[in-house]
Amino acid sequence: MLKKILIASATLVGLLLAIGLVLPSTFRVERSTTLQAPPEAIYPYVANLERWREWGPWRAEKYPGSQWVFGGPREGVGAVHGWSGGSVGNGTLSLTRADPKTGVAYDMSVENGRYLVHGHIAFAPEGQGTRVTWVDEGDIGRNPFAHYLVPLIRSRLGGYLEEGLAGLAKRVASGPLPAEAQPEPAPAPVPVEQAEAPAPSTPVPSAPPPVEVAHAPDAGEGAAPVAVPPVEVAHVPDAGEGAAPVAVPPAPEGGAAPASPGPGVPSGEQAPVESSPTVPAPTPAPAPAPAEGQTASPT
Repeated sequence: MLKKILIASATLVGLLLAIGLVLPSTFRVERSTTLQAPPEAIYPYVANLERWREWGPWRAEKYPGSQWVFGGPREGVGAVHGWSGGSVGNGTLSLTRADPKTGVAYDMSVENGRYLVHGHIAFAPEGQGTRVTWVDEGDIGRNPFAHYLVPLIRSRLGGYLEEGLAGLAKRVASGPLPAEAQPEPAPAPVPVEQAEAPAPSTPVPSAPPPVEVAHAPDAGEGAAPVAVPPVEVAHVPDAGEGAAPVAVPPAPEGGAAPASPGPGVPSGEQAPVESSPTVPAPTPAPAPAPAEGQTASPT
């Protein structure tokens, strides 16, 4: 009886091994949906691995006790996402391609490299929206007994991709991304219009007032003429012979004549005596006639 049991068990194992060798070791899972948004509006959610927690099927709150870390650049090629602990196992995912118009591609390693997965989230225009296609494909190795897991992997992974696309559609439809705080640009300097300096006006020299020299009466022939300041005399037209001239007060005796603003008289020359048009020159008194027999003595 024991011998029959052993033979049956060996036969079953051989059969399972033979079937396992025939089963495929690779898998490919694809899911897609259409979002009413341009590719540029979807790209920030898939190119930033930290935002996968907002819509992706693998989130920390779903797997208590797990740890999630991020490395590399915040967005685009080189961004890395790692997880470990709990029922999620351990693995890493890194972006290998990122384009705002066509989508992203990534490599995923599970259980310390035991299973390798290549995936991409592709964008394609469709009407007024974008067709988003998520594909995961990999190889579980040469173990024939592991090949029996391929149908299970396809089923479970397909459910994850569908959940992720539904969350992505909901997140994109909820509104644009919150704007990150950007430093305000320094205001451009306002050009200051400088007023042109007025051209210096050349002062027009005013003609110096004339200096009138009055002849002092009885000064003698050797007396120097005395300069008096000019006096403006209003001329009355057609005043006739009876108009009285305006007298100019003579300079005080022994006093210095006021400085004349006009041109000076060269030294050594006698300035011409001008009679004032308004002050008549005094007439000298006639000398008394000598008596008979007397000779006139010179003065």
